[in-house]
Amino acid sequence: MENQRNLPTEIVSDILSRLPVKSLCRFMCVSKPWLSLITHPDFVKLHYNRAFEKEGILHQRRRVLIDVPGSNSLFSFGIDEFLKRNDHGGDAEVEESDIDCVYCHEELDSGVMLVVPCNGLLFFTVSNLDLYLLNPATRESKQLPGPEGFGMDGCSYHLFGFGFDHSADDYKVVYGRCFDDGVDFGVYMLKTGSWRVIEERYPYKRAVTDDSKGILVNGGFHWLSRRVGDQSMMIMAFLLAEEEVREIEPPPDFTESDLIYFSLGAFRECLCVSQWILQDAGNHEFWVMKDYGVSESWTKIKLSIVMLDSGNILPAPYRTKSHDMLFAKWISDFYLYNFDDHTFRTVSITLFQEFRDAEVYLESLVPLN
Repeated sequence: MENQRNLPTEIVSDILSRLPVKSLCRFMCVSKPWLSLITHPDFVKLHYNRAFEKEGILHQRRRVLIDVPGSNSLFSFGIDEFLKRNDHGGDAEVEESDIDCVYCHEELDSGVMLVVPCNGLLFFTVSNLDLYLLNPATRESKQLPGPEGFGMDGCSYHLFGFGFDHSADDYKVVYGRCFDDGVDFGVYMLKTGSWRVIEERYPYKRAVTDDSKGILVNGGFHWLSRRVGDQSMMIMAFLLAEEEVREIEPPPDFTESDLIYFSLGAFRECLCVSQWILQDAGNHEFWVMKDYGVSESWTKIKLSIVMLDSGNILPAPYRTKSHDMLFAKWISDFYLYNFDDHTFRTVSITLFQEFRDAEVYLESLVPLN
């Protein structure tokens, strides 16, 4: 009878790995054995990978994160569930009831400045440059220590990146300081809880039209930058495993002006540079580096979206079989864009007048330690 009542651990793990994080957080309270099972690293990995094996589970856990300018909170909504309810093919509006607040800073004037997702975790900074990690599914969060001896005197801009280094089997936060004569970096390792300051200053400066968030492609963080000497434009890459800096040539005829704004992003796991030309009736286009590191592979794509009052339109890491998600900075719209016929549908979030950034993440059990 005892064997009939108790399922093998492997079967229990398989069943639980298909459930949402919210349910598993409740099940942790059932018993100590269940708590031990659900928090075990092997189960956390099994649960996360299950989303890539089953489309239904992926759709259950995939969410869009919204960064609202000046807000001390972070918001998200289930994108696949929303589109399933609004499958008519036309424009749609995300209602307030669709949106969850996944984080709220205790200080009202500490606005979230930048958010970077990785494996269900979010790294973000607030207006005073305090650094945080958050699991938005479990609501676990913690403040990270700042790098010792990494002062801000003379620093004009900051650069940030967050990702998983498979060679070290560890999460890393990359923190860059921009000065008149170049940029230097510190790297935080989550396992050890310690910083390593790289004793070299690289002769680059951040391009003023782009933001501080590094774009993770091909194992490195990327920022639009200028060479200190001749002020020429380039893309600076910080390699996560090697902790070294490399140059990547930008698209051809790549110049900044008061009427042209650029932002760096990722399109289908390729580097992408979005271009917004004010004098061209608000038309948008972007360049995609189809072969990483090969400057001849930059390919221009012109969008059929005409938007005068937005910032750059950038790809978000979300695709359906026929559409890619794009978002427009400084307004409150997403676009599901078909790159075969250049048709699109608009997804509006009227709860917010604008948002600064949008990311896509998977709900996971990944802990902060």
